[in-house]
Amino acid sequence: MKAGEHLASVLLITVTFTFVSIFINFTGRLDLYWYLYIIPIFIAAVTYNVIGSLVIGIASASILVWSFYSGLASDLIANPEAFSYEITLGTIIFLIAGLVLGYISNKQKKQQAQLERLSVRDRLTGLYNYSYFVDRLDEEIKRSKRYETPLALIMIDIDHFKDFNDTYGHEKGNRLLKNIAEILKKKVRDIDLVARYGGEEFAILLPNIGKEAREAAERMRAAVEDADFEGDIEQPVVKKTISVGVAVCPNDASNDTELVVKADEALYEAKEGGRNKVCFCKES
Repeated sequence: MKAGEHLASVLLITVTFTFVSIFINFTGRLDLYWYLYIIPIFIAAVTYNVIGSLVIGIASASILVWSFYSGLASDLIANPEAFSYEITLGTIIFLIAGLVLGYISNKQKKQQAQLERLSVRDRLTGLYNYSYFVDRLDEEIKRSKRYETPLALIMIDIDHFKDFNDTYGHEKGNRLLKNIAEILKKKVRDIDLVARYGGEEFAILLPNIGKEAREAAERMRAAVEDADFEGDIEQPVVKKTISVGVAVCPNDASNDTELVVKADEALYEAKEGGRNKVCFCKES
């Protein structure tokens, strides 16, 4: 949660809690309106899950006890049994409401987070998917132009992936994709984006990187070349390589489409030039 959203939530809970307290104090009928404290408990549950709702639940129960003793429910105080009953009932309801509402809110948030994750992630590799990559590329291009900072795009293709699939099977092919994805993720910064572009192709966005993208791409290529991958009984260890194309905005392209085309052209050059190499846009 962002700082602004956190502050707004705290203010909303505080205002609601205070309003309920003032309303009950104004009417002097705690015995009729104590249940209104469920409102701030619900808001706290939606915002802060179980902990938040329990905190407000305990605060509400404390206010309930204090209000009884301060005379806001004189009819109940005159009747000790009713007084004890209302105190116990109110406290139990507030605490149970905090637990239940907090649990439900927490479960819904986890489900929502899972759905959001699945909508932007490739299910096989765990990398960002093509759709998310396209959206982020557009955002990064705009940011690059606004702040006049470079943006590098690296396109990667696994060399002879079809042959590997035909030889070792699709299960081993999927495992190869996941292993290479893990290697690529370890070779980038936190602000970089690694995506599965499609099939055996990957795309990597490097904000604030210009010519330095050459070294980054070479590190990725070397890391894959040095890695050992699973084969079969006859050949347990298999070596694989990647071909890499690099283009930089604004040197090579002025928009997202051009940047992808330039990086793809560089990738094609790497594949045509013998594979297992890094090529750069000719205008770089």
